[in-house]
Amino acid sequence: MTAPFGRRLCTVSESKPSGGYRLFSLIDEEGPEPQPGQFYMLATESHWEQRDGRPYLPRALSVAETAPAASGVRLDFLIEGVGPGTDRLCELQPGEKVWVNGPLGNSFSTPKELSPEAAGAILVGGGIGIAPLALLRRTFAARNIPTRVLLGFRDEAHSGGLDDLFSCGEVRLASDDGHTGYHGYVTDLLKQMLEGDDASSAAVYACGPPPMLDAIGALCLDAGVPCELAMEAPMACGYGACFGCAVPKAGGGYLRLCVDGPVVRPLPGGGVAGGTAPEDALATAGGGGSPAATGPAGPTPLDFCGIELTHPIINASGTFDAIAAHRVYGDELLRDFPFSAFVSKTITPEPRAGNEPQRIWETSAGMINSIGLPNKGLEGFLEEDLPRLSELSVPLIVSVMGTSKEEFSRLVTGVGERDEVAAIELNVSCPNVHSGLIVGEQPSETEALLEALRSLTGKPLIVKLTPNVANPADVAIAAEQGGADAVSLINTLKASAIDPATRKPGIAAGHGGLSGPAVRPIAIAQLRAVSAAVQIPIVGMGGVASGADAAEMISAGATLVAVGTESFRDPRAGQRVAGEIAEALRTGRSGERTAIQS
Repeated sequence: MTAPFGRRLCTVSESKPSGGYRLFSLIDEEGPEPQPGQFYMLATESHWEQRDGRPYLPRALSVAETAPAASGVRLDFLIEGVGPGTDRLCELQPGEKVWVNGPLGNSFSTPKELSPEAAGAILVGGGIGIAPLALLRRTFAARNIPTRVLLGFRDEAHSGGLDDLFSCGEVRLASDDGHTGYHGYVTDLLKQMLEGDDASSAAVYACGPPPMLDAIGALCLDAGVPCELAMEAPMACGYGACFGCAVPKAGGGYLRLCVDGPVVRPLPGGGVAGGTAPEDALATAGGGGSPAATGPAGPTPLDFCGIELTHPIINASGTFDAIAAHRVYGDELLRDFPFSAFVSKTITPEPRAGNEPQRIWETSAGMINSIGLPNKGLEGFLEEDLPRLSELSVPLIVSVMGTSKEEFSRLVTGVGERDEVAAIELNVSCPNVHSGLIVGEQPSETEALLEALRSLTGKPLIVKLTPNVANPADVAIAAEQGGADAVSLINTLKASAIDPATRKPGIAAGHGGLSGPAVRPIAIAQLRAVSAAVQIPIVGMGGVASGADAAEMISAGATLVAVGTESFRDPRAGQRVAGEIAEALRTGRSGERTAIQS
């Protein structure tokens, strides 16, 4: 089952306290009925980003229950206010509107799908993690699957949802502080059950805090009982674009929990396995490629380095995964592809797993990321991803990065000889292994690299500039002199954040790159400087969230404008911005005036 492509507005029908939590309901008139374990990305229409620019990103919530509504389906969500995003969702009142993207992710399997010997189910929930188990229990009951439920809570303040979600049937309770049920952990109850003869033909399904899930996975592996865990991780997009929700997988590397989960299976030796179907080609089952992209009305087609584009909006590399998005949204993505050209995630010579989690951190009007360029390497990209991406109806720009002229040469040669590739973006943000200098920060290094690469391909070369230099115009001039056909800017700004709970960096790497509207004024300043210094086309990016923002980029000297982080919040952002830009350029309006008025 695929989700409707993009976000939509749904109306709140009810909001009420439920023990120590809050339960609110939305009426979804357009989306399909979700399956147990799936989730939605939610953000309120009004009063979002009101507290010093936060919340900025949508919040991922598992659906707890569903019911038919007069029009569409009612979606119930159990929530606890633990920060600016969940606090705002807890404030919802009937009649308010919420932006909804989903249903997303995979769903729980039946016991028989997990093991032919499994006839019944044991559901184990902890705290707010009891939410997706309510819909699962009802689904199993409708299929006459014997089900037992074990629920645990830390204390009375962190409990709730029982009367609203588990009001009937046998439920065994546990509490860390002894305020209800068994005085101890819910995993103690599960251990007792798994040691009994009556659990030999059951499968376990669990959702809750990470330590609880780790313990349940270990208990089930030791007992030889099949198990599925609904996990969570910091998430910016929900559909595979941001690569932020990484969890270790068996054998090394990481899964993206939004598209390979959130339901996973623990494996011996550590790590988990995702439960989604294999990645498929972008072409429809009948072949012949995807339908032609229509492009929004208004923008005039243009030529960029000899490439014909239907409008001036493309994606920033690393902020949209067309293959993953197709898995989530189906062929609707192909019919309404949001960009006039697609820029791939950066490819390196050898495969990279990416940085360890936590990879993302929300900031005021933006986010910090330290993803670490996870990719399949040059050979994996050419063999597995390029055939799929070639089915897109828009030109393909491949982003590459190496740490030496030799590595860049290998990448440019391998990518440049493929007819499916329209242009190559050079990500010059890594140190040269020979000189130790970051290529994109040193004009001489940039010029030398372009001179070495220019003769290797006739494809346009686009140099992606870093903003972390004193004078990016000097680097742009060097790129032009070396033979670049275009430059793009800005990449993310160096940034860090401290987790107030731990007093340690909020991102595992300690630092990362800042993106979002917070960086746009810096992008405009650097874009103006570069535009005045070079004659080649420029791709402007950095905090673009609307047609007015894109128009400002064009006024500052950009030929094309790339949308990045905004796509995490709105999968159709590129299409929306392209539709708005013509009006913004025609009227000269840029949204609210920000100059101080006397």
